[in-house]
Amino acid sequence: MSTEPTAMDRRAELKARHREAILDAADALILDRGRARFSVDELADRADIARRTVFNHFSSLDDVIMTTCTRTLNRAVDEFLAVAGVTPSSHGSRVHLFDEITAAIRAMDLPSLVLYFFGLLDGDDARKQNADSVFMRSSEDLTDELTRRSGVDEFEVAILVSTLMNGIAVVARHWMVQSGGTLDESSRRLWDSLLDRLIRIVGDGFSTPS
Repeated sequence: MSTEPTAMDRRAELKARHREAILDAADALILDRGRARFSVDELADRADIARRTVFNHFSSLDDVIMTTCTRTLNRAVDEFLAVAGVTPSSHGSRVHLFDEITAAIRAMDLPSLVLYFFGLLDGDDARKQNADSVFMRSSEDLTDELTRRSGVDEFEVAILVSTLMNGIAVVARHWMVQSGGTLDESSRRLWDSLLDRLIRIVGDGFSTPS
């Protein structure tokens, strides 16, 4: 029996490669320019594909940008869960869960992610509304997974995740204003300081063992 890939398999593989190349190119352009401002021609050139190929995969440039947003956020959630190390051995302790989550948050390179998303949304109200939906789904997925792995009541996990995500959004806005959107040793120290304040404030509400 032949194990050679069929023509259909090869087309599907090529299609998947082109789609990833488009998203990778969008990522690169956003990071290079600090904002999601580029043309379809520039995107196609960066991905080394024909212009029409972009529209074989995406309905518009905004569709590319929002798909990039979703992919990046999903990767961040996956990274967070990998770093968190939350397991059922916590025996339903919300204090242990809080410690695990905040340790994982501190270990992540959130300043780079914040700069990426500020550039990606770039003051566009429609993109912000779409991004809100993406963030909401990610928050729900994160809550479900942390509940499963920690044994903590789902209601309490949802409150903790929502509180921390909203708090990080506040930290991000203050950090962008105070740092000017630069990424260096000084701005990273500022981020750590603001994040520590957030964790201390939120931690007061999770300081009593359940």
